[in-house]
Amino acid sequence: MKHIAEHLFVSLIMFTLLGCGSKPLDKKYHIQTMWYDIRVGSTVKNDSINHELCKLAMADNATKSVKNEDFTYQELIDQGYELLAKTHTEEYADSLREVYSKP
Repeated sequence: MKHIAEHLFVSLIMFTLLGCGSKPLDKKYHIQTMWYDIRVGSTVKNDSINHELCKLAMADNATKSVKNEDFTYQELIDQGYELLAKTHTEEYADSLREVYSKP
């Protein structure tokens, strides 16, 4: 019994350590954890804009019948910047990316 408990404990520790190594924005989109994952992967400075860019990309994907689950959060954010550049000047989108991408 003690051996099983030790094995479970070691497995739990390894899983936790491996899980902490990945960046939240590199995770695949999941509707139930989206808000949390983006918040954890963002800074206070870019949290709101990352959410908005992700929502912009999600809406665009919905009109094209593209699954958001095929993308990471970072890919959706980048897609949002591209969509923003189509509706505004490219310089505007690039300036936002520069301001909000730096920690």
